[in-house]
Amino acid sequence: MVGIQRFLLLILCVLLVMICFPHFGVAGWTFAGTIVLVWTGIILIMSVIGTLFGLYRFDGINRFLTCVFFVCMLASILMYFPQDDNRTPFQKLCNGDIPTGADIEQGLNKFTFNFAFDRRNARSEKNFVNQKDAKKAAEEKARKEAEQNARNAAKKALQKLEVIVEDK
Repeated sequence: MVGIQRFLLLILCVLLVMICFPHFGVAGWTFAGTIVLVWTGIILIMSVIGTLFGLYRFDGINRFLTCVFFVCMLASILMYFPQDDNRTPFQKLCNGDIPTGADIEQGLNKFTFNFAFDRRNARSEKNFVNQKDAKKAAEEKARKEAEQNARNAAKKALQKLEVIVEDK
């Protein structure tokens, strides 16, 4: 494999991990960019060394280097890719938490966007797959605030009740 093929393999592996383990925040995007830059540098160094020593003429050595590159790259991505639950994909796989169809669908939704600009309706939900509807988001926020207010009122009532019981 030449450098561009290794680079495409790197991009494919990063996207595959991001799709299979979609529970990452901004740190996941930052990690993906950083890991692509680091491994691109390693690919460039491998290409220079391979050209200097003529390793591309030997098919067996080239295959071996590509296999070592693939294993090291995939291991580094799986061992350090940040997740919301502070467990890396490698730890999840070791514990038997294999990505489900819902995880893959959620991961694919992070990379989708409707490009049908000629028939767009600003109020249509299908135009922005990743974004919540403003009306639903406002209703959800109001519901959460109401629940929080009810919890606070219950705590205050419980405190008053405890004070009354202690006084008698």
